[in-house]
Amino acid sequence: MSGPVKIDLEKAKRAQVLIAGKVVEKDGFSWPPRLVGGVDVAFKGDTAIGAAVVLRFGDLRVVDRAFCVRTVRVPYIPTFLAFREVAAMAEAVRRLRTRPDVVLVDAHGKLHPRKAGEATHLGVVLDIPTVGVAKSRLVGTVRDDGYVVYKGEVLGYRLETGVYVSVGHRVTLETAIKLVRQVTRYSIPEPTRQAHIYANELRRRLDELRGSSTLL
Repeated sequence: MSGPVKIDLEKAKRAQVLIAGKVVEKDGFSWPPRLVGGVDVAFKGDTAIGAAVVLRFGDLRVVDRAFCVRTVRVPYIPTFLAFREVAAMAEAVRRLRTRPDVVLVDAHGKLHPRKAGEATHLGVVLDIPTVGVAKSRLVGTVRDDGYVVYKGEVLGYRLETGVYVSVGHRVTLETAIKLVRQVTRYSIPEPTRQAHIYANELRRRLDELRGSSTLL
């Protein structure tokens, strides 16, 4: 099997800047949404398992799930994870039978050194509303009011649960904050929590899933 692919980081940075320039910070869905998606990726060796789920906004019940299994040769490089993970995420979302109004991504959006985290990549690539929801902070300073400022610009918000929320694409920061608050039962939002559970379930069943295009 071929080894890891060497990434030209300068070209990757330029690509991120281009993607960041395509972000639309207007709500691309009506409030309240009817269906909210969640996306996560699990790894086993050089295999990525992209998991997508759809929940009803009202009661947070899972109504659809889909996955994608693919070999990944791009190495783990902080702030460049989109080049390693987004292809599996995007294909999992494409395989959903039920289209969510907005998708929460277990990753950063604009709260990123070049304003182009995985939630931004995914939103721009698929042209869908996305919100970044991350467990740790890459950049910026958290103000007393919870907003995260980087180089003089507000790029995200730290919720009381410790989760960092930022714009992915086709959503405003205020709507993203309101949405994440309303779909959080525990420390992390239910859509990304369910996607994480599903991704790890799939990882345990990886041998069975290899080459499969079945929607679960």
